[in-house]
This record gives sequence, structure tokens and C-alpha cells, in this order.
Amino acid sequence: MAPTEKANGEDESSSIDGDRNNQQHTRRITHTFRRRKTTTIRGRRLTEYDDNDKNITIVGEEREPTHQEEQQHRREAVSSMSFFCGITAGVFQAGIFNPFDRALYLSITNQVPFLRHENFRNPYTGFLQSVGHRALSSGLYYPLENFFCSFLVPSHSHLNECEEILGQNPGMIHLHPALANFLAGTFAGTTNALMVNPVTAIKYKSWGRDFNRGMVTEAMEMFRKGGLRPFTNGLYPTVLRDLCFGGTYTFLRLELQYLFQLRPDQQWAANMTAAALATVVSAPFNLRKGRYNFCDITRFMRDARGQQTTWQRMRYIQNRLRVGWGTVRVAIGMAFGHLVYDSLMGMYEDYDDEREIKLKQHNQHHQHQHQ
Repeated sequence: MAPTEKANGEDESSSIDGDRNNQQHTRRITHTFRRRKTTTIRGRRLTEYDDNDKNITIVGEEREPTHQEEQQHRREAVSSMSFFCGITAGVFQAGIFNPFDRALYLSITNQVPFLRHENFRNPYTGFLQSVGHRALSSGLYYPLENFFCSFLVPSHSHLNECEEILGQNPGMIHLHPALANFLAGTFAGTTNALMVNPVTAIKYKSWGRDFNRGMVTEAMEMFRKGGLRPFTNGLYPTVLRDLCFGGTYTFLRLELQYLFQLRPDQQWAANMTAAALATVVSAPFNLRKGRYNFCDITRFMRDARGQQTTWQRMRYIQNRLRVGWGTVRVAIGMAFGHLVYDSLMGMYEDYDDEREIKLKQHNQHHQHQHQ
């Protein structure tokens, strides 16, 4: 194996200096949740996590994933277990952050400060009625991102090498890593919006009734009266907001992980930062989602400019775009959800590996007995 270089700059051997030029052209590998072999940096050079010295080791030997490995990664990305882990992460996220969400909702509807004690009374009121929708809306993004990442293969250092690899691995897409990350997040956000918006429409419809008739009955009644149209209410602004958020979030979190060469136990910081920035970037679409028309948006900009000081203008925009405690909630929630999802996927893959090893040992033992 080629010499390795520690992330803190300490050389393992004198031959490393001669290999640094080659490391600048290190080929990139696809995203994987294998905790023992690689970090979760999509489309970047191979890294390993060393349990002994807690440092990242950059592997000097350049290697591309084989076609069999690519197929295995794709099977894992589209497996039912991936979506089960995502929904489970969404349930955990909805349960833990329900008091925060309820307090945030009450502070907006009652126009009172968020940290008022009254906002945190009965923190789990209505939780059972909304846990399914919230788990779906927050938990689907993680497996969808993994799914689209598995089909977007980043570019390589040399064109002839890239063409050779693409020829050996049909179905790969030649994209720059940053663009692949952005597109994966965009597709994940768009798909998430398309899947969750009908459920949201049913939920809002049921909220307007004195008694709960059940989601299935409500959906059938909506379809009988209006066909598919009631399920598409608010779809356009929701898709715009979620694709903007998804593209920004996935792009930033994976680029930050690669830029700072974060270990798996450090990647929550990149995820939290990326989620906060993505929330700010996608915040203007909340105006459109709130059924504001062009005149309303023009009035909003005029009112913002009409504030006396720069601080007042910033406060006005912040309040209208709901940038603040809501941003903190999304940042912490996304980082927590991704941590749970990665952990569950890692445990499942460890279990799957152990099962394969035991199966091979059993087959070998069975063959020896027949011999």
C-alpha cells in the first residue's frame, strides 16, 4: 500500500513529499455510509478513520470503485432499509423537537416572544395527530439524497481516465463533484416536496373540521369533489423552496466536510451550518408559499426600504422571512436527523457485513464436510 499522510501534517515516511503532486490529482469516489472505510464526503478523495489516533488518514493509493461496488452502493441507496432509517430518523426528530416546534408556532400565531413560558406549556399537545406527517416531511430527505447521490458520479482528474472508467461502468454520469452534490440535493428536495405536499394538503383540510375523519376518508372526499387539484394546493412555491433548500444544503454540507476533512463524528457541524444557510437562502420562497402576490412582495420590499435605520430594515426582513429561531430549529433538526440516519445505516451495514461473513463461513464449512 502506498505511504500515508496524516491530516495534522506529520509524515509517515520520506517518500510522501514525492507523492504530493500525485495526490493533487487523486481520483474521487462515490458517497458511502461505510463508517469504517470512508467518511461521508460525496465525490471526494478516499479517506479513512483511524480509531487509534483519531486522525484522518489520506490514502495515497489512487483507486476507483469497481462496477460491482457501484452496483452495491446503488442497491443500498434504493433499498427499503434506507427509507426505513430515514422515516425512523424523522420520527425521532419530530418527537424530540416537538416542544420547540409548538413554542415556535405559538410565538408566531400569538405574536409573543419565543422564550415566553406560556409557549412551553403542554409541549406534546397534538403530537400524535401530526407525527406521521412531520416524520415523513423531515425523514424522507435523507434517503432521497443518498439515492440521487448514488447515481451522480463526479468527474476525474484526467479525461482519458474518466472515459475509460465510464466505459467500464455503464450508467455513470460525468459531473464535477460540486455540481453533482448540488444536483443531488436539488432532486432530493424536489422529490420530497412532490411526495409530501399531498399529505400536507390533507392535513390542512382536516384541521378545518370540528372532528377528525381520518386521512384516508379525507383524501377520498377531496378527490371526489376536486380530483387531483386539491392535492396540488401550494405545490409550486413548496417545490421552489425545497429544491432551493436541498441544493444549497447538500452542496454546502459535503463541500464543508471535504474542505475541512471532517471526521464522521465532526460532520454534524458542517450539516448544521449548511442547514442554517440553506434556510436563509430559501426563506424568500416563504413569501410565495404564503400566497403573497407580486404586489404584496413589492410592498414588502418598499416597506423594508422605508425603515429608518439599517438595523430596523434587517429586523423587518428577518421577522417577515421568519429567519431566527426557526433557522436554529431547522439547523439543529437537520443535523440531528442526519446523525440518526447515518448511525442507523451504519449499524445496518455492520449487521449485513457480519451476516455475509457468517454465511460464507457456513458455506465453506459445509463444503469441507462434503469433501
